[in-house]
Amino acid sequence: MPVIAAFFFYLLACMLLSSLLLPWLHPVFDAMFEASPDRALYRFAMLLALIGMPFFLRAIKLRGRAAMGFQPLSENWHRVVGKGLGYGILILLGLVVILMVSGARLFSPREEITLFILAKYALAGLASGLAVGLIEEFFFRGPMQTGARRSLGFWPTAILIGAFYSMVHFMRPIAPSSEEITVAEAFSMMWGGFEQLGKVNEIADRFIALLVAGVFLSMVRERTGSVVWAIGIHAGWVMTIKVAKKLTDSDANATTSWLLSSDGITGWGSALWMAAIAAGYWWWTDPRRRRV
Repeated sequence: MPVIAAFFFYLLACMLLSSLLLPWLHPVFDAMFEASPDRALYRFAMLLALIGMPFFLRAIKLRGRAAMGFQPLSENWHRVVGKGLGYGILILLGLVVILMVSGARLFSPREEITLFILAKYALAGLASGLAVGLIEEFFFRGPMQTGARRSLGFWPTAILIGAFYSMVHFMRPIAPSSEEITVAEAFSMMWGGFEQLGKVNEIADRFIALLVAGVFLSMVRERTGSVVWAIGIHAGWVMTIKVAKKLTDSDANATTSWLLSSDGITGWGSALWMAAIAAGYWWWTDPRRRRV
């Protein structure tokens, strides 16, 4: 628990520092990336977190490749990432098929489908997936899980990290209320992101779905001993979601629309699907069952 709390306050400190510097940094981010103030605040906080990570990990006594989650693998890391990517695609593809069969999502491509268009969607999704998978899995299932497991059992560790992982998705700053970006406005944007966590009725389905997904990824790290598998699986999820949103659309009038949250993919349906996948994985990889 102390390690997870340390990561939380570290991330909070990066958000606070980003808010303080936003009035001077936003013009730079806007010129380079055409980033809105809320996106610039979040991205700069993540950049600060990345830059300061070696010093932070040294302060909480987490060093070495094993502590980072990069244990030696029985095969090349790129093959493991590729296999994880394939498993991640299959898992989310199964969910998308269920949502389409139930009528919650409909085939509704945004443009005429050709091999070139499909390849473009897939490559863009792959690039995004690998970036998100590497950053998020290193942060949550890397040294954080290593440190937490030193004082906690697996299930408390997985649930706490899963809740933290889910919570971060709702802490993103809100859009500014004024065109003039001041320090006060930046803090207001950041606080608006935290206030999203209080809207329990609006975020419950997505929060639970992300929590279950986070617990499953902690299971993968626990069973394999390496964060590399989790990186590949997470990348496959993101890639499949990106492509699915280009090719399908949610149907708000469907009787099964309750399966979806506001983002159109995650929700109660994905929570149930991921819980089933996680239970099957935990049983299948149980060392005691394998010995028998």
